[in-house]
Amino acid sequence: MTAKALFSRSMELVLVTILSTMVVLVFGNVVARYVFNSAITWAEEVSRFLFVWLTFVGASFGFMKGLHLGMDLVVSKLAPRTQAAIRVLNHVIILLFLLVWVVGGMRLIEANLSYMSPATGFSMGLVYMIGPLAAVLMGSQALAGLLGAQTPDNWDGRSLADTVLHSAGAGRG
Repeated sequence: MTAKALFSRSMELVLVTILSTMVVLVFGNVVARYVFNSAITWAEEVSRFLFVWLTFVGASFGFMKGLHLGMDLVVSKLAPRTQAAIRVLNHVIILLFLLVWVVGGMRLIEANLSYMSPATGFSMGLVYMIGPLAAVLMGSQALAGLLGAQTPDNWDGRSLADTVLHSAGAGRG
């Protein structure tokens, strides 16, 4: 099993674990509320935090698998070299955005480390930690696309930069 396949499988396991935990917590809280007339005070809060984590881990997984929506109607009509150059530019813009996200997310974590959630007493900084973590996961995938790892953008295994250079050389020859 390749490293990418192992990482993909690990992310799937994390997603399933988070979702399963949420289902158990919400179902258990409903049963406790209606059968025993007493709610589990922390279950709703933990479920909400897990939902946030599920969203960001899922977004990272979707980015890794190339599942996010993209509008390539205009780009697909361009020459291969131009398409590759636009993909490189796209990845650079994504990396810049993710860098801003990591820096802003770290500031948010630092600002909220001393704030505790009401029901569980968890530090809110731990809850917000998923933002920069997701940005790092997505950034590693975008960087891999630029440096040559196989991504949905370049299934032939060449890096986006190599594709641009190869197309440029082919056009001259």
